[in-house]
Amino acid sequence: MRNVIEAKNLSKVYRRGREEIYAIKEVDFSVSEGEFISIVGPSGSGKTALLNVLGCLDPPSGGSLRLNDIEISGLGERDLVKLRRDNIGFVFQQFHLMPALTALENIELPLLFSHRDGNKSRIDSILKRVGLGDRGNHLPGQLSGGEMQRVAIGRALINDPMIILADEPTGNLDSETSQIIFELFSDLNRQGMTLIVVTHDLDMARKAHKMYKLKDGRIVGCVQT
Repeated sequence: MRNVIEAKNLSKVYRRGREEIYAIKEVDFSVSEGEFISIVGPSGSGKTALLNVLGCLDPPSGGSLRLNDIEISGLGERDLVKLRRDNIGFVFQQFHLMPALTALENIELPLLFSHRDGNKSRIDSILKRVGLGDRGNHLPGQLSGGEMQRVAIGRALINDPMIILADEPTGNLDSETSQIIFELFSDLNRQGMTLIVVTHDLDMARKAHKMYKLKDGRIVGCVQT
């Protein structure tokens, strides 16, 4: 299987006055097509910083990062936007749904920003794929937390990305709903989707193929689950 993400000696430094703070330090990391990866670690270990760099939301300070065989170093913002749009779907702890739009309209939203044509049958297919076939016309305020996260996952899927990056996707959900969301991730992975999920929940993290441990910006362990 080819690598869809390959990071070598990857670092991310934030500067506070004269002080340099390493959020990520000399990380070597690769993800093969179709893998399900979880990343765990204490607060401040660099999990979100790593995910943001891997997703081309934040530029690395050093090292090499290849996404779908494209080296991101030196790419301008327009090319980075296109690379993200064509390859990555994002899911966050906060659902970031538009409250005045229905579930169907929230899922459709990325198509409008990317100037792509959507069609009702495709959006209906996504709704069914995330288990919301009968909830498309409901507003976020009429949905449970788990249903809102399913809408967010559907929105991440609408551009047909190669990779889903999820940052604490069950952080605001109870344990039973968290289990349901991770089962959905597992189903998507069985359908061929590549997933990288940051989570504080070790039980959920062990559902992935590999579980990476981060500490002080470094990978300190990898467990085959």
